[in-house]
Amino acid sequence: MRGLGRAVSKGLAQKLSQWITDGETASPFTRVEFTSHPLLSALKALGTEHIWADTADFRELSDLVVARNEGGTVWLYRELDGNTTNQPLVAKVIDRYVTSQESELERWAEDLRRWEPTLGSGELAIALYSILNGRLGREIESAWNRPDRPWEVSLELHTGLAGNPSAAKEVARALSRSVPGALVKVAFCPDHPETILVARDLEKEGVRVNFTATFSTRQVVAAALLAAPQRTNIFMGRLSQGLGSELLGEQVVLCTQRGLRRLRQRFGVPTRNIVASMRRWQTFVLAAGCDIYTAPYTVLKDFLAQREVPAEELRSCAEIDYSDRLQYSARVLERVSREKIEELFTVKAEFWEFLESYARTQEYEKLSDGDRLYHRFEEAGFGDFFYAPTESEWQELRKGKLPDWESPWPQRLALDTLYSLLAIGDFANFQEEMDKKLVRGVEKLLAAAS
Repeated sequence: MRGLGRAVSKGLAQKLSQWITDGETASPFTRVEFTSHPLLSALKALGTEHIWADTADFRELSDLVVARNEGGTVWLYRELDGNTTNQPLVAKVIDRYVTSQESELERWAEDLRRWEPTLGSGELAIALYSILNGRLGREIESAWNRPDRPWEVSLELHTGLAGNPSAAKEVARALSRSVPGALVKVAFCPDHPETILVARDLEKEGVRVNFTATFSTRQVVAAALLAAPQRTNIFMGRLSQGLGSELLGEQVVLCTQRGLRRLRQRFGVPTRNIVASMRRWQTFVLAAGCDIYTAPYTVLKDFLAQREVPAEELRSCAEIDYSDRLQYSARVLERVSREKIEELFTVKAEFWEFLESYARTQEYEKLSDGDRLYHRFEEAGFGDFFYAPTESEWQELRKGKLPDWESPWPQRLALDTLYSLLAIGDFANFQEEMDKKLVRGVEKLLAAAS
């Protein structure tokens, strides 16, 4: 959305921050104490730094974080210290926010149109969504944040910002200013190589980034060396589900964890690996020892309640290799080779060498052109890291979030590139539905008032 760069000036970004922080946000609890859950404590003892809930729903968070509530005192599980959101998760709660803040939405829309009379509906939706996203983060943070146990909330940028680096950075700064415990989620878009540069630039100026929509060890290694974000992710559940291989997600996660450990030791990168898109509680056991977990409500609830694996039996899996136990369906292997699948968790030596040398060049330090970044990858023999679908190709890719093995895509693209494109398409579908709700309601109100 080319006009958005003009619309999101520094002044407008400051207005976004002002609207996000307007109004009181206070903890609903007067007296808070902490307690520990044996299973969560055992994970922390194995080297895990953070355990998050993958939800934007305050009620779900309450059910997970609150151990008990007695006599006016609330006991919280100390080990649970954050949550992450994305478009599908925000979509579950957006109706409540639109209804409860209808009058404010009208005021924000009026102010936005006064600020920039030529603001289009798409740009208006991005601004309104960014405000509501920030308010959601502040509400959650105010409830759970404590001086001796800070709360982190991961807030994803509007999908429409992907092709406009200047606008993306201004909105990210507004979210970071307004929600002190926030990490801003910048999604990796294979069709927009500049998303790596956006993450790099934000981190350099102190905006903490969660670089998301990544599915392979090589994607995470590239992000860590080129952008040094605070967090990256492996969407491991989608990998296992899409390829019909029970342990594939855990294998990719553990190989990525080892790759990041190598980078931290050699180059001091701050990047931590998030085990994301979890589908079952057993992943906590099968991938124990990773930096961070973000688990959906039901998965985390099941883990806390299960009795099959007691806390004292949890062991680090940091050095475990599941490659000899991976099984794939005949349908999948008809379309792609085992070698191509294994590229999800192996990194070619030449790729390491290219990244390690290029990341330290003056050219890359000053680079602001996504096309130039793509050409550098292509010249080094890794052009399959990126792909820009045509409009008709996007229509096909946005039909589902998992690979269609009857389509040509698994053979045409690297699997991690394909998975990232499918994730971006899935998020965009949810985003567009939320945008329609926001703009439809606001335009009716503005028309009635005029």
